Amino acid sequence: MTEVIFKRKIPCARKPVVDRLGFILPWGQGVVDQSKSLGLIKQRIQQAIDAGLCKRAYPKGGRYRENFFIYLHGRDAFVQIGALQPESQKGGIRVVLNPALHEPDDIEKFHSIMEQIVGRDYQALLKTPLINQIDFAIDVVRADLSDLLVSYNHAQRHTIFGKRSGAGKNIESYYFGSVSSDYQTVAYAKDVQLKDTAIKRLISMRQQEDSLKMNTIKQAKVEGPKIMRVEVRGKKMRGKKPWEIEAMPNRFSRFKFADLGGADSQLSTLLRTAFISMCRDRGVKAALESFKGSKSARKVRKFWKSRQAPWWKPALYWQQAYEALKLTGVFPDEAFERDG
Repeated sequence: MTEVIFKRKIPCARKPVVDRLGFILPWGQGVVDQSKSLGLIKQRIQQAIDAGLCKRAYPKGGRYRENFFIYLHGRDAFVQIGALQPESQKGGIRVVLNPALHEPDDIEKFHSIMEQIVGRDYQALLKTPLINQIDFAIDVVRADLSDLLVSYNHAQRHTIFGKRSGAGKNIESYYFGSVSSDYQTVAYAKDVQLKDTAIKRLISMRQQEDSLKMNTIKQAKVEGPKIMRVEVRGKKMRGKKPWEIEAMPNRFSRFKFADLGGADSQLSTLLRTAFISMCRDRGVKAALESFKGSKSARKVRKFWKSRQAPWWKPALYWQQAYEALKLTGVFPDEAFERDG
């Protein structure tokens, strides 16, 4: 009888997307008294609200006079206009978008409504935006965090979340960096998040039609492939020009993944379990340091190096991320031209 061997499917990374984008436009720069211009914009905002295109927003501790959402088919756009301190703020318009969640015509709709509100200067303003926040995300299909060791260079701290099931523990997320850091990097189980979102939506649908409830139940039960999402979250970019993003340090390159899937005969069960546990509890660097000088030092270091994931190609991903920013259509080509 011929033995059938099932090959493990290798994880595959999708192209990066821009998950979140926050920027300002230099509207009203150098004009201390913006009352006249802002008065006209207020009227246009109200007209857009009356037409069902926008709704008011009420952020806490805002630094702008007018705050509203523009309705889109995907995630709504958050817009603020009229700096409270125009002499010190870099721009009088602030926008937050989620391009990865937009439908094909959302950006065109957004620009059309913004031009109606801001006026004919809007297109010129888009040529000189300053980016204050940008998140790049990569989905790796068939990658299970419970079968990976994750390392991130230069991280002062890391946090791991998981759910215990029986004797094992399913890893659901790694967070590198503190809440107050300029950057935060995350690797988490995207498939788990999608199911959790569907379940929460189902709980909130008490008054919805049965057909909508059934669709949501199906979403929560779908048994698709494992998906790991890797995110680089630039939370405090301090006014980067779009073309400057390409030359920024590639934070995807700081990630290293050791793929634990498949057969392994390098380490005993006890040593393998101890090393993996230490990596997840204290970090890979600290775990390797702990074995230094012991009889097992060479074995665990060889194990870590031999398991480096061949599907992780950070140099390629960073270039693709920059291209993804261009392809969002948020900024015109002129915004990506270097000064001078």
